[in-house]
Amino acid sequence: MIIFSEKTHNYTHVESGNKLIGWTTLISKFSKVFDRENQLICSAYKLLIGDERYNELVKGEFGKLYDLNQEEVASFLKRNIHDDITHLISELSYEWDYSNILGSKFHKDQEMISYLRGYEINPFTEDRFKTVKLDKEHDNQSAHDCLLDLEDGYYPELLVWDYSMDQSLTPVTQVDRCFIETVDGVRYVDIDDYKTNKKRPYKSASTFLKAPLDKINDSSEDKYKLQAMFGAKLMETHGFTPRYCAFTHYLNYDLEKAKMYPVKYDNVLMDNFQLAWKNFLSI
Repeated sequence: MIIFSEKTHNYTHVESGNKLIGWTTLISKFSKVFDRENQLICSAYKLLIGDERYNELVKGEFGKLYDLNQEEVASFLKRNIHDDITHLISELSYEWDYSNILGSKFHKDQEMISYLRGYEINPFTEDRFKTVKLDKEHDNQSAHDCLLDLEDGYYPELLVWDYSMDQSLTPVTQVDRCFIETVDGVRYVDIDDYKTNKKRPYKSASTFLKAPLDKINDSSEDKYKLQAMFGAKLMETHGFTPRYCAFTHYLNYDLEKAKMYPVKYDNVLMDNFQLAWKNFLSI
């Protein structure tokens, strides 16, 4: 069995005691390293001087605003702006960490609402699906040894893994909104993930992920779409057929400001990605 702890944000395979890797850790192996220290410095300067002045300075020096080396940008800003930003860095660091807490709370709130309502409308088909509440002794846990045993319905925060792998080594994720439907004997799965950033997801035109994902931009929008397909791929290993995939962005947690970003499930891409993560995990 696989369990998830909200406190540590860790996945654990109970029988072996192994810590399993989630989506964030997995995708970090295929994307550029997030330079938190220098990004905090850049964000603090932007907060200090305002977006317009910040953009003017950075674009004037580097000729663009995106896909920049944050260490170089931070060094440039330090040379040209001499105000003390220590307090702003501390405030931003706290805000970033707190946003993760708020994001978890948002997910949990939506899960509870679905249980209370008893149903959820599939955003892809507009059909009503019964909300299925699984028994949990932990913050979250695997429902069955094989998820194909799940009945049709809507599953909030469904914990999924690669059924073709040893369960003690598999990557794991939680699908925010999972709709299961059987049509003419085919068990379809539709995936929709929540995102709650303060700004809309962005696209990049020049920076790409590492092979075999090197056709995909290293940007929030494209990685969020990939994450939805990743959840669908894990369900496919259990015997389901991915049908629709998307993520829905709620601007700064506002349910009234929702925008869905659909993505067509790419069988070839996800098969190649699976081979890569199996190789990465030495399977």
